[in-house]
Amino acid sequence: MGEHSDRAVTLVSAFRLAAFALLAVGFSGWVFDDGGEVSLESPYTLAFGLGVACALASIYLGIFLANRD
Repeated sequence: MGEHSDRAVTLVSAFRLAAFALLAVGFSGWVFDDGGEVSLESPYTLAFGLGVACALASIYLGIFLANRD
């Protein structure tokens, strides 16, 4: 079970890193390129939404893996 646990921890860490990067890119894109205006057609909106999804996935997986035993 050690190998699966290492993979799971790596997956959660990857989701956390992706969430941080996508949220930062999405938010900074809104502020600097779009002038603070949120536009649904903007690629920054997609990046921000994917960042939120990655954050939620990492939280869910972290809780799920902590309660595995």
